[in-house]
Amino acid sequence: MIKHVAAFVVVLGMLVSYATAYTTIMKPASQECYYERLKAGNHFSITFETASKLPIDFMLNDAHRNPIYAMPHTGEGSYSYTSTGEGRYSYCFTNKAPHEIVVNFNPHGPEEEAYLATHDATPAENEVRKLSHNIEEVRDHFNFMLFRNEVHDQSVSDTQKRMFHWSILQVLALAGVCGWQIYYVRSLFKIRGVV
Repeated sequence: MIKHVAAFVVVLGMLVSYATAYTTIMKPASQECYYERLKAGNHFSITFETASKLPIDFMLNDAHRNPIYAMPHTGEGSYSYTSTGEGRYSYCFTNKAPHEIVVNFNPHGPEEEAYLATHDATPAENEVRKLSHNIEEVRDHFNFMLFRNEVHDQSVSDTQKRMFHWSILQVLALAGVCGWQIYYVRSLFKIRGVV
């Protein structure tokens, strides 16, 4: 029993170490590509999301740079692929916008499955692995949501500061206009000799 718990903890620790998400800040009108070496039959999956759901283009290319899958103009996505040949596959993000875009992505390469396949497992352990993988996906999505929440909180805070300063400017402008009108009306009546 203790061996099974220890094995589960080791497997879970390995999965968590591979589950760390990457973050990149893409410059305006730029493309960033990442590479994964795959053999025939290897499974590769990726999930990604941009801050504030700003649209980017995603493309997965095979070892000969032929496009396998493309998701144009999207703020989030997920894709799984089983390779048909050996080589250096690439996945690219393209920012066509005139501003920076923050992209969070989480690739899952064949190393995870290779490690898990080398260990004989009971049906219960296989179900635990599936559950662990599902928990990873939920955790990845939760991390994306936390990141997006931080970006929105910062945006709300900046907007509130701007509104406050704009209100102060309006009050000062209104007080200035009222003072000028009082001065003008008084000087007008002084000239006519009414006051």
